[in-house]
Amino acid sequence: MMQVDLYLDYNGSTPVDTVVARECLDWMTAGFGNAAASHPEGLRARRAIDDARAHVARLIGAEPDEIWFTSGGTESNNWAIEGTLLRAPTGHACVSAIEHKSVLRSAEYLGTRGYSVSLLPVDVAGRVRIDALERALRPDTRLVSVMLANNETGILQPIAQISALCRARGIRFHCDAVCAIGKVPVDVRGLGCDLLSLSAHKLYAPKGVGVLYVRRGVELDPLIHGCGQQCGMRSGSENTPGAIAFGRAAELALAGAFSAGEDLAKLRDELWSGIRERFPDARVNGAGARLPNTLSVVFPGTSSVELQAALGALGLSVSAGAAASNGAPSHVLKAMGASDDDARATLRFSLGRFSSRATLAAVWRGLEQAVPACSGVEVRR
Repeated sequence: MMQVDLYLDYNGSTPVDTVVARECLDWMTAGFGNAAASHPEGLRARRAIDDARAHVARLIGAEPDEIWFTSGGTESNNWAIEGTLLRAPTGHACVSAIEHKSVLRSAEYLGTRGYSVSLLPVDVAGRVRIDALERALRPDTRLVSVMLANNETGILQPIAQISALCRARGIRFHCDAVCAIGKVPVDVRGLGCDLLSLSAHKLYAPKGVGVLYVRRGVELDPLIHGCGQQCGMRSGSENTPGAIAFGRAAELALAGAFSAGEDLAKLRDELWSGIRERFPDARVNGAGARLPNTLSVVFPGTSSVELQAALGALGLSVSAGAAASNGAPSHVLKAMGASDDDARATLRFSLGRFSSRATLAAVWRGLEQAVPACSGVEVRR
C-alpha cells in the first residue's frame, strides 16, 4: 500500500480523495443507468451529471453550458486544437515549445494535413516569449495554444498578455490548465481564454475523465462522432461515475478540502534549501512565478532515471521529467536551453495535500544515498 507522505508526483497524478472515491463507487454500482435514456434511472444519471457540470463550472468561473466532459486532458487538448483548425481547409496555429505532448502531437498531425503550425520559443526562465508570439501571428492565424503552468517546471505563463494579443486580433485562444487546477486559481474570464482543458486525476479524482471549457459563442467541430450525446458536441455514452467524481472533487476544492497541512510554497522552498545545502552544484530549472508545489532540480553528473529508481527502492515516488517520461531528454528543458546531460539529470518533485516536513526529511535522506551511488558526487554534511 502506498505511503502517501513518500509520494512526490502530484503533477503526474493525485491520490483519489476518499469522499470522491465513495461517491464514484456508489454510482458505478447503484447508478448504472445510461444518462441518454429517458427512463427513471437514466434521468437520475442525467441530473447527477448536470449537477457535476455545474460544480466544475463554478470552480473555474464558467457557466454550466460551457462545460463538456471528455476522457481526460489529452482528449480535451486534441479536441480544442483539431476542432478549431479542421473547421476550414487551411489555417495557421501557434503552440508553445513547452506544451504537453497531447498539444504538440495534435499540432504536428495538423501539419501533415496541410495546416501551418508555428512553435513558440521560451526564454531561459521557461516563459513563452511574447515578442516571438507577436512575430508569429499571421492574417490566417486561427488558434494560439499556451498552457497556464508547465507540468515539469511549474513555471506560470504570461496568459493575460497572450489572451490580450489574441483578443485584439480576433484569434481563438486555448489554455491547457490541467496541471494548474487545484494549485492556483483558475478563472476563465480572468484568463480571457476561449477554450480551456482540465483533467480530473490532477484534482484528487479518478483518471479517465476530463473537461473542455468552450466559451459561449465559440464554434467547435466534434472530435468524436456517434449518437450525439452532450448536444452532439461529444458523442459516446457518458462516464457518469467519472463526471460525478470530477464534480464532487470540484466542489471539495472550492471548499478548500485539498489544501495541505503545510503551506506548499514554503515546503517547496524548504525542500530546495535542504537539497542545495547537501548538493551545492544542484540547480533549479526555471525562474519566476511558478506553481507553489513544483520543484525541478538538476543533479549534475547523474542520470535521473537511475536516481528515480534508487529513490523508488526507498519508497519515494518522484518523476524523471514528466510522469510519462521514457528517459529521453525533456523537450521542455531543451526548449529552455538545457543541455542533454542536464535534461537527463533532472528530477521533478511535486508536492500535495499529504506532503509534510516528514516528506522533506525522507527525500533528503534518500538523496544522500542515491546521488553518491549514481554519480560519485559527495554529500555536503
